[in-house]
Amino acid sequence: MDFQNTKHLVSAAQKMRAEYLKGAHTTAISVQQAATCRNDPVKGPLWISKFSLPRPTDDTSLDLLLKLVDEANEHHVRYDHPISVPLDFEWVGYRSNVQKHTPQPEVGEKEKFAKLTAETKSPLTILYLYGGTFVLNSPSSYRKTAASLSQATGGKVLLVRQRLAPQNPFPAALLDAFQAYLTLLNPPAGSPHEPIPASSIVVAGDSSGACLALGLLQVLLRLQRRGATITFHGATAPPVVPAGMALLSPVADLTNAFPSFDRNAYCDIFPVPIEKLPYLEKSFPICAAWPTRPPRANLYCEAGMLAHPLASPAAADDWTGTCPIWMGSGQEQIVDASRLVAREIHRAGGSVTLREYESMPHTFFWVFRGAPQTKEILAEWAQAIVRFARGERPPSSAQFIRARGLRAEPLQMEDLVSFTVQQAQEMMWKKTQGYKVPAFHQEPGRSSL
Repeated sequence: MDFQNTKHLVSAAQKMRAEYLKGAHTTAISVQQAATCRNDPVKGPLWISKFSLPRPTDDTSLDLLLKLVDEANEHHVRYDHPISVPLDFEWVGYRSNVQKHTPQPEVGEKEKFAKLTAETKSPLTILYLYGGTFVLNSPSSYRKTAASLSQATGGKVLLVRQRLAPQNPFPAALLDAFQAYLTLLNPPAGSPHEPIPASSIVVAGDSSGACLALGLLQVLLRLQRRGATITFHGATAPPVVPAGMALLSPVADLTNAFPSFDRNAYCDIFPVPIEKLPYLEKSFPICAAWPTRPPRANLYCEAGMLAHPLASPAAADDWTGTCPIWMGSGQEQIVDASRLVAREIHRAGGSVTLREYESMPHTFFWVFRGAPQTKEILAEWAQAIVRFARGERPPSSAQFIRARGLRAEPLQMEDLVSFTVQQAQEMMWKKTQGYKVPAFHQEPGRSSL
């Protein structure tokens, strides 16, 4: 395959789309989750140190988040109010001088963390929020990615087991991400690490994990504007933003309401409009997880909540005070949302870098491992993380990277999209009104797996 030939890239994306559809219509949600949430044995050039925290009791983080959700819920859409739960974490670091199949030594988790820390070359800590459409994956799925990132940056990586939809709809995963960030700033009893200053923390993520990262940033910015103080496991802290965020294929609009969804459909892998997704088809196999009771039209939440600015950060109207952000993606159907976010961050005086690769589909760096585009974007991702941890705030810039020769063409920040935030909010809300619960989801007597 010639990765510099756009025709080859488009053909490959269309084949991936077709392969996805073969299984997407016939595999129950519970089966998909089970396949991606295994706890695989730890082996090879990585350190894994696990720890768990109990449900916080002396805590205001949950109430603060729910108040923010309610304040921005202008259309009064019903949503499930989550509770705080015990959280499971994995520290990940690079382990040198071992073979691919070498197992971890049989020592305690604290000793593993000590060995992990000993091989860390920097005070940098990366909070990694992983993708999976909010429905799939676990820390085990991202251990190798996190270890590679640790090697490339010299820092250590924290993964938190995010609650998955549809069983745990918005804002449950956002709460987990928020509390994971607080765990770094003020580690509760039982944590292996000491407090880590925000200036040493960079949040990274891909796809839906990047959406959670942007949502987390909005939570922190909104709490700052209110002069709030957060109590978590009895410790208090201001809502300080991290040193930066580095996001791959960021999802910033869950409604697919913007022009790029149609404009870039020919070279991306999203198969159908969101209101016609496989799990809404009558032939889709039901299970204990789906359809939900009461039924809804989207796996992540009630359809109207997809337009909420903490669920779809492209709807946020204020990015004042943000940390520097780097965003890299393909020529994806969802790019207008990240373009809108980039423009608004720039207008608010922030530092934002946008890199968009011609004819590359969503999360191309995970599937086109041998592509020069993958080598470049992952290297720049790691470099951005290191720069942010050093306190650098590069001037805002946006570039479109041509497949042929990886030639970078500058994009004008003010011209990234042609619509305002208010117009975007209206488009998103209008789009959600077309999402309907299929009648057959409400039929009595349908059995589940």
